[in-house]
Amino acid sequence: MAFSIVGLALLSLVSVSLAAKECPKIVTQKTFDVTKYVGLWYEAFRTDIIFELGSRCVNATYTPNPDGTVGVWNQAVNWLDDYTSIRGTAKVKNASEPAAFIVTFDNPIQKGDYNVITSNYVDYALVYSCENIPIIDIKLEFIWFLSRTKTMSDSVVNELKKILTDMGVDVGTLTRTAQNC
Repeated sequence: MAFSIVGLALLSLVSVSLAAKECPKIVTQKTFDVTKYVGLWYEAFRTDIIFELGSRCVNATYTPNPDGTVGVWNQAVNWLDDYTSIRGTAKVKNASEPAAFIVTFDNPIQKGDYNVITSNYVDYALVYSCENIPIIDIKLEFIWFLSRTKTMSDSVVNELKKILTDMGVDVGTLTRTAQNC
């Protein structure tokens, strides 16, 4: 795998961890029920990610598709105060791990992991993704705390941070997502 100068520049703008270069071993939610998970979720916290820099009022709507995949519609207000959205499809990677998805977005075409670590379906979800880049010895981490409402209680935030910390993830880069729309 070769990286271009542009690719390296983009990597510098995502959540990059240089301290621990290996992604942690994660365990996704074993009893995951996608029919309970679909619907509207608000982004409560996230790591800084290039495609979300300066975004606020971020939400995602998940819908079941007849073929067993899940439709994804992410919306936000960007740093220029413009409404933006992107659509995609989430597909379970392996039936034995029903909360581990690969998401493919349509325009521009891009793919990424979407791992539900835990969700109670009615209040919160913790989503995590990590990719090792061995050539330059870094890892890219993506963390989202999702909520069915525009706010998340401090006790839930602390509980989700503890889950990540116990997995060996640095939660110091998490920031609250403004939901002032």
